[in-house]
Amino acid sequence: MKRIGIALGAGGARGLAHIVVLQAFEELRIKPCVISGTSIGAVVGAGYASGLSPAQMMDAVEEIRTTKPGRFGRFYSNSELNFVLAWLDPTVKIGGLIKGERFIKFLSERMQVERFEELKIPFMAVATHFRNREQAVFDKGDLLKAVQASYSMPGLFRPVSIGGDLYVDGGLVNPLPFDVIRPHCDIAVAVDVAVHTTDSHRDSPHAQEVLFSAFQIMQNSVVREKMNQSQPDIYIKVAVSNVRALEFNKTNSIFRQALSSKDELKQKLLPFLD
Repeated sequence: MKRIGIALGAGGARGLAHIVVLQAFEELRIKPCVISGTSIGAVVGAGYASGLSPAQMMDAVEEIRTTKPGRFGRFYSNSELNFVLAWLDPTVKIGGLIKGERFIKFLSERMQVERFEELKIPFMAVATHFRNREQAVFDKGDLLKAVQASYSMPGLFRPVSIGGDLYVDGGLVNPLPFDVIRPHCDIAVAVDVAVHTTDSHRDSPHAQEVLFSAFQIMQNSVVREKMNQSQPDIYIKVAVSNVRALEFNKTNSIFRQALSSKDELKQKLLPFLD
């Protein structure tokens, strides 16, 4: 059987769709030989590589979704802000609004893995070297720091220090990292969740919506240019409607909308299983 690798792309809350798409492997009773991930893709990819099943990850997401906000969150009715304030450690320090250490602690407790070398499936997390403005691919050492760096969106999260260097969100340089798994597999699968469709348009969007939308417009441009130069063997484009970057409270809608993409991946994988 061909060695199949999978790359999980950036996309904020819409990246929870990766969990459903990974069910294709479970239903076909196979495992990828390598996984790469950027931002939310790194979070889901690390969880799956650690041995968590899609069902276990869904349970963890539900726990996050139903957590009540802390003392800061009680002043806000916005569900996106409630998620941030409940899970992502607001800070007044320079470099970002959020530390993200509470969420990393939660991941550590669920995965029971702290280093890449302990993973059941080889995994690579993509981040951006802040000072060099270049891609950084982590595949050894401190897993949780690498994942945290991969999703540390500038202006929202503080940059993450690893080995004396600063790193930020990998979506700045490689939102869909199928190229990094190419040398390690025969078939490269890329799951793109950055596509955002909506049925409603506000004349005056909130400042945070403008920030996240601008970031994802940039990511889409990077992916389009990358796809013009080379393409994965299997490309799954997950379109999730009416879910903004931090709307993790819409898990049921995200999971439901991702089911067709899971079935699409299953059909595209079948020819390679003989």
